[in-house]
Amino acid sequence: MSSRSPSAWVRRLAGAVTVVAVAAAAVLTPSAAQAAGPYGAAFVWLDTPDAAMCIVPGERQWNSSAPFQFRNEVCGLDVGLYSVDLPGQAARAGTVQVTAYGSDTAYCKVQSWAPSGDNQRVLVRCLDRRGTPTDSRFVLTYNNRSGSGGKPLAYVFANQPTNASYTPPANYQYNSSGALNTITRSPGEPGVYTVNAPGIGTTGGHVQVTAYGTGGEWCTAWNWTASGTAERIQVRCYNAAGAPADSRFTMSFVKDGNIFGYGVCCSADGHPTSYLYANKPTVASYEPAAAYRFLSGTSGITRLGAGRYEVNYGWASVGGAVNVTSVGGNGARCKVESFESDEVAVVVCHNTAGTLADAPFLLHHVGPFVIG
Repeated sequence: MSSRSPSAWVRRLAGAVTVVAVAAAAVLTPSAAQAAGPYGAAFVWLDTPDAAMCIVPGERQWNSSAPFQFRNEVCGLDVGLYSVDLPGQAARAGTVQVTAYGSDTAYCKVQSWAPSGDNQRVLVRCLDRRGTPTDSRFVLTYNNRSGSGGKPLAYVFANQPTNASYTPPANYQYNSSGALNTITRSPGEPGVYTVNAPGIGTTGGHVQVTAYGTGGEWCTAWNWTASGTAERIQVRCYNAAGAPADSRFTMSFVKDGNIFGYGVCCSADGHPTSYLYANKPTVASYEPAAAYRFLSGTSGITRLGAGRYEVNYGWASVGGAVNVTSVGGNGARCKVESFESDEVAVVVCHNTAGTLADAPFLLHHVGPFVIG
C-alpha cells in the first residue's frame, strides 16, 4: 500500500467535506432525466482504517475504468468516516454495498455517493454496536448498469423510508428485464419494506443489503421469492439497539451471476463469482442449498463456534470483494472477520449486546476482470 502526502490529503479532505455538506442538504434524489453514465463497477478493501492519510490499497481492489491498475483511493475524514474515490466512475447513478471487516462488533453503511470531478466519491460511515462512530476496516462494491438483458439482476436505492409506496429514482435503480422496480412499506410496521422487481421472478438467487445515512440504522434481508413474474425481496431495518426502525437502504438481487451484472469466469472477459446462503447457523458443517448458491468447485460452511463460520465459496487463487448480509430478524449483525485465502473467508455474527450469536447470512464474492 502507498500513502499520499499531507498536502494531498488536505486537498482531498476539503473536497470530501464539501460532499458531506451537499449530501446533508440534498440527499441523492435526482430525477430520471439526469445523466447516468459512465457505466462500470469497482470494489475496494480498506484494511488500514487510518484517519490521518489517504491510501491506495495494494490488493483486493478493482476498477472497470482501468482493470489492471490500482486506482481506487480511500481517505480517512473523521472517526468512522471515510471517502472512497473511484476514478472514471463519476455518475449520479448506480448502487453501493458495504460490509464491515474484522472480529469486533463494528458495522458500516453508505452515507452518500456522488460525482467529484471524474471520480465517484462514496462516503462510508462505520459505527460501534451502540451506533457511535468508530474506525473500522470494510469492503465496498460499486455498480452502475445500463440497458436490459442477461441474468436476473436488480438493484434499488430506497430513499423514501416513510412513504407507503414509491418508485425509486430511475438512475439509482436497475432491472435486467427493463422494468422499473418499486418499493412498499408495510403499514404500521416501521422498517419493513418489500422491493418488487418485475420480470425477474425466480427460485433462489441472492440478496445483499446495506443501510444508508448518518444514523445508527442497519438493515437485513428477510426473505425473497417469486410472485408471478416478479421477484419480491423483503428488507427489514433496525436502530442500533435492534428495535425496528425506518431507514434508507440499498438492495441488490442476482441469480446465477454477480451483483455487477458482468460475465462470470471463465467466459470471455469474466469475473470469478460465487454466492451462497448460510441458512443453518447451528449445524457443524454443511453445503448450502443449490438454489441459493452459485460457484465453481467445492463449497461448504463450517461452524467454528458460536457466531463464527468458515465459508469456502469455491474459487481458488482469485482475490476479490466479499460482501455479507445478515438474514432475518434475530438481532444479529454479520460481517467478514478475515480472508483466510482467496477461496475461504471467516464470517462473524454478533447480537446488538456485542455477544457472538449464531445467525443466518448471505455471502457474495466477485473477483477482478479475468480473460476467459
